[in-house]
Amino acid sequence: MLAQYDSSPREAAAGAVPYLKLTGTVAGGWQMVRAARIAHHLLASSEENAAFLRGKIAAARFYAEHVLPEAETWRDEITLGATSTLALEEALF
Repeated sequence: MLAQYDSSPREAAAGAVPYLKLTGTVAGGWQMVRAARIAHHLLASSEENAAFLRGKIAAARFYAEHVLPEAETWRDEITLGATSTLALEEALF
């Protein structure tokens, strides 16, 4: 977005919302992995809260398999979606 902004600010701005969605999706994955790593470490050292910790690991796997793939969609919308977004003239609404 920054590289595009100087020459085409409207095109760069057209990708702003999907960029925020991409950031949230990836940051969420990062936090899920952090929690899963901690849970894995705690499971290896103790059986205390084992069901909860296994749940953390399962949730991270779910996120990785079902939510993180959305990042590709957001990437494509950021890099390819400006033309159709900017084709929507305000007068059409």
